[in-house]
Amino acid sequence: MTDINPNEADSRLISTRRTALKQGAVGAAGVFGGSSLLAACGSDSSTTSTSSSAGPPTNISGTINALCWEGYTDPAWTKSFTKETGVKVKSTFIGSNDELVAKLRGAPDQYDLVSPSSDTTNILIDAGQVRTIDLNQVPNAKTTMKFFQTAPAVNVDGKLYGVPVAWGFIPLIYDADKIKPAPTSWNDLWNSEYKDKVSVWQDIALIYTTAIQLGYKNIFTLNDSQLEAIKKKLIEQKPNIRKYWTTAGELANLFANNEVTIGMSFGGVTVAQLQGEGRNVQEVIPTEGATSWFDNWMIPAKSKNPDAALAYINYFHKPDNQEEFAKVTGYGITNENAFDLVTPEYSKVYELDNPDFITSLDYWQAVPRRQKYLDVLNAVVAA
Repeated sequence: MTDINPNEADSRLISTRRTALKQGAVGAAGVFGGSSLLAACGSDSSTTSTSSSAGPPTNISGTINALCWEGYTDPAWTKSFTKETGVKVKSTFIGSNDELVAKLRGAPDQYDLVSPSSDTTNILIDAGQVRTIDLNQVPNAKTTMKFFQTAPAVNVDGKLYGVPVAWGFIPLIYDADKIKPAPTSWNDLWNSEYKDKVSVWQDIALIYTTAIQLGYKNIFTLNDSQLEAIKKKLIEQKPNIRKYWTTAGELANLFANNEVTIGMSFGGVTVAQLQGEGRNVQEVIPTEGATSWFDNWMIPAKSKNPDAALAYINYFHKPDNQEEFAKVTGYGITNENAFDLVTPEYSKVYELDNPDFITSLDYWQAVPRRQKYLDVLNAVVAA
């Protein structure tokens, strides 16, 4: 396991195609604010906003209600969006993709923009809960990487349902001032030395990560015996668990208050916040590897302000806003229009000049037995 800090311009070890990322670390101190590694029924999903077929909608007003991950509606660009358009952005942050699904199912007309991950998008598409998107109405997104535009997670039967937001990895996070030498394995989270000092994500991604730790290759199609082994492994970890976190801000607070020293992260804003406060917190990809994710902007079928949502997506994908997004969150940007604007260190971490790297990662996929996975997760938390 190597600890890659973009300031040092080290290289990342690349995994084989469609396998979990191996042995790349993802520190980002001082380069882009944080490190990045790595979510029913509705109207007809073919519904498309059509105020204009050429260019983003311009006759917009009101408020966009976004249901999304922290950092995706940061004031760094939403303030200028509101100033230019008059449209306000109100955000409800999620702690998991399953929370997003539940909230959208419970109030399908309350949200105008959602940001599910690649293992959840097809749930929304199949349920008719999201609209198709015409890239002519979000022209700035036409230069997003083709891999994300054509991924089965958003492109179904030739129709596009999502525009990429960001991508990254699921890393191990630790306080480098308190843990020396640096951890090298997911097994370190079971070390009795860290009793009551560990925090991991209360999310299906915990099942994925533990599956990798146990050496399973079919992490999205686990059988009953594999799931039982994962449950047993995670219950064995309970003495070390201080708390299961549900939001990036919650995890940051646990580290800031010295309640935990090591855990599992989804990168980005957590490290950005902590490093901004002067904390020596780092993230690494353990030797067993890690999964990768990519999130997408999608517009709910019953959105009350879909044209404003399209305008926001288009604004988000302006080159300078993509650059700002990289600085604020540390996540991987998806639009080639900003590749020349980010620092060389950032570009090297994400290998933006190597399209084969991005297509080689094992991104989260739809899980046929998702409820079984969640049952295991719930049983572990309740144990």
